[in-house]
Amino acid sequence: MKNKENQTKSRHKWSRCTFIIMQVFNGLSALAGGFGLMGDPSGKSLQMDASMLSGSPFESFLIPGIVLFTVNGIGNATGAILSLTRYKYAARVAALFGLILMIWIISQVAWMGYMSFLQPLYFTTGLIQLLAGYSFIKQNNRKPIQT
Repeated sequence: MKNKENQTKSRHKWSRCTFIIMQVFNGLSALAGGFGLMGDPSGKSLQMDASMLSGSPFESFLIPGIVLFTVNGIGNATGAILSLTRYKYAARVAALFGLILMIWIISQVAWMGYMSFLQPLYFTTGLIQLLAGYSFIKQNNRKPIQT
């Protein structure tokens, strides 16, 4: 019985550590990228061209930069802080922002096409964040086995 409890604690800890690492990575990346796009809405300073947006509803990178900075950046950074302080719903917040990041990347590819290895990279980190948060939630919802 002790071995099973240790395995459960280990999985629990792994899930939590994973979604925190993903939140920090995704949050800091989105803050930096969003800040760069807001600072130069033409995208040139980030080696991007406004013509990339021709299939999107945007004429410049300003609105995407603001959304990237606030939703993915501040959202994940706040989520990481909530996770580190062991907020009751931290795993749900982590899973939600993992899903939001995946939707962001899917939208980006749908509007602009495949542009960079960063798209599958961030889709994957969003997926890992979502799955780690979900795994943590599922582990917390299990009822103890009564003997």
